[in-house]
Amino acid sequence: MGWLRRRRAQESPDEAVRSLVTHLSSGHPLVPMTPTMVTRQGETQYADLVVGAHAYYGTNVEYSSGYAVQGGPLFMAFGVLTGELHHARTRRQAERMAEMQWRWEGEIRVVLTDHRLVGFFGSGAEVYWWEHLLALTPAPDGRAVHLTFNGGAPLLFSGAWAPWLCAVTAALVHRAPWPPGHPLPAFAAPVPEPAPPPTASASARPALSPAPHREPAQVPQVSVVERLAEEVDPLLPEQAAEVLAGHPVTTTEQVLDLLGTRRAREIRAALQRRREG
Repeated sequence: MGWLRRRRAQESPDEAVRSLVTHLSSGHPLVPMTPTMVTRQGETQYADLVVGAHAYYGTNVEYSSGYAVQGGPLFMAFGVLTGELHHARTRRQAERMAEMQWRWEGEIRVVLTDHRLVGFFGSGAEVYWWEHLLALTPAPDGRAVHLTFNGGAPLLFSGAWAPWLCAVTAALVHRAPWPPGHPLPAFAAPVPEPAPPPTASASARPALSPAPHREPAQVPQVSVVERLAEEVDPLLPEQAAEVLAGHPVTTTEQVLDLLGTRRAREIRAALQRRREG
């Protein structure tokens, strides 16, 4: 993942989510990543990031109602009244604290796979299965995303990488670059392709003048190589070899040059095993 990680490190979170939405809007699938946690058989990981997290739940709050006073009758009466007022305030405060409400869980690590979301909270990892997801709702500005699961506490993720989490979840759950029914925020809008230059109409050309000779447009080879490198970089060596086997040797070598010495050596070995097999 070295080359791809270096390339992504140069992107801001907004640039990264814009690139992802552009990639998904063009009909391309999510690119899997090398697992960073233990996954199940057949499970594929797609993201590992840090976001701010809120969870919506109630809790038990204990409070003490005891008090002690001493002195004359008037002083004791005043003390008892003061104690009762303090007790009432404490009880109301405890009730407010115990109510169902959004509670800040801090900056947490979140891992997304094709089967589940795993949140690493302070008390341990919590697993949320996509099959139990009831709603995926981004904030109007796209900077936060609300997830509701059947049988679990609702979650609210915010922070710089929350839009990325929203786009990946939409791709996994809805096969869409953004949750359906919600407008795509401007910062995540796909980058439009440049319009082709205008061409002169036939009526504007001089009569009997030969058509100007145009060389066929050439796609820069380096862009093809970079896209191919980005595609194979997160794959296992055998999978990468299977993708590269259908390309010319020169293209394969250019891709391996971009991936770094260690990664290129692993894929070359896989290619050799494929040829010998």
